[in-house]
Amino acid sequence: MQTLLPWLRGELVPDSRMGRGLLRVLGGLGAILARYQRWRVGRYRRGAKRGYRAPCPVISVGNLTVGGTGKTPMVIRLARWIQASGGRVAVVSRGYRQKSRAKVTVVSDHERVRLAPPEAADEAALLARTLPGVAVLTGSDRAALIRHATQRLGSDWILMDDGFHRLDVVRDLDLVLLDARRPFGNGFLLPGGILRESPEALERCDGVILTRAEDAEVARGAREMLRERFFKGRILAATHRPTGWIDARQPGAVAPLAGLTGSVLAFCGLAAPEGFRRTLERLGVRVAGFHPFPDHHAFTLGEVRGLVDQARRLGAGVLVCTEKDLVKLDRVVGMVELPVLALRVEMAMLENGEAWLEAWLGKLAGSRGQGPLVGFGAKL
Repeated sequence: MQTLLPWLRGELVPDSRMGRGLLRVLGGLGAILARYQRWRVGRYRRGAKRGYRAPCPVISVGNLTVGGTGKTPMVIRLARWIQASGGRVAVVSRGYRQKSRAKVTVVSDHERVRLAPPEAADEAALLARTLPGVAVLTGSDRAALIRHATQRLGSDWILMDDGFHRLDVVRDLDLVLLDARRPFGNGFLLPGGILRESPEALERCDGVILTRAEDAEVARGAREMLRERFFKGRILAATHRPTGWIDARQPGAVAPLAGLTGSVLAFCGLAAPEGFRRTLERLGVRVAGFHPFPDHHAFTLGEVRGLVDQARRLGAGVLVCTEKDLVKLDRVVGMVELPVLALRVEMAMLENGEAWLEAWLGKLAGSRGQGPLVGFGAKL
């Protein structure tokens, strides 16, 4: 499957008859998924099923594809905006690959962090660590998570991480993030591509955010394609902006980007690891070696010591990773000899995107307790 990923993302075209035939078969299976998704949405449109309506504003941050589009940095950005206005925010998400099997897993409440990986999912642990005062809850039943957050933790805002496909919860603002470079991968649904729903599903959302849109020409092309074929609503642009280095032994401190000197060995467990490598190269970091692991990988002490040995062979004096990887290294980082640094990356809105989002948050703040203002529930 790993060798298929460049094809599924639209980065390469199969150069063999077998490869093209395999993608046609997988694409046919994706067409079945597309029909199921249309039937599922239709049940909500007809009123055969209804979504849970929370007693406070609900904002969904989702995507249309598998793989990283920047949902976690966007959730962090929104949570900080809401906190600054006095809101008591809870983030609810699935908790992918966490060990906890509780119906409601409270990774953090509004006072402290309660769980760490592997009991907690890595992205949930990152949110809990990065957002003091924000509650982070995980589980498959989003309505149950929201009820727990509002009734037992006193939350008055909900951020639903990866919520676009969760039709069982009504949301007040529905945001979908797409990678500006390849918004739909190769254009096929799973398993023949990386789409989870057809692009036509974008009609349900309130705004599309094109991430990794620092190249103006690339962003313009993606925006024009969306407007011509799939989405007539608001299209914003954003970029992932590195802001500093976090020392694994001092996670509360952030060192300036320019403070890293010498060669490094980089590693990560991401769906699209090359993006991390390109970011390091753009920063001028001397990458002596690069070791990608599977997405959401749980690192062992033996693996990290193996990275240390590899770094020494290459003349690298530091290991660097992403902040999402760092939360899974707490138990082993004290037993390795080389420094381990994580790159902190934040979401920065481009053009007038920040003003549009802040205006939305202002509307929602004025409508607390009055049910949804607009969004998926109203559009159905």
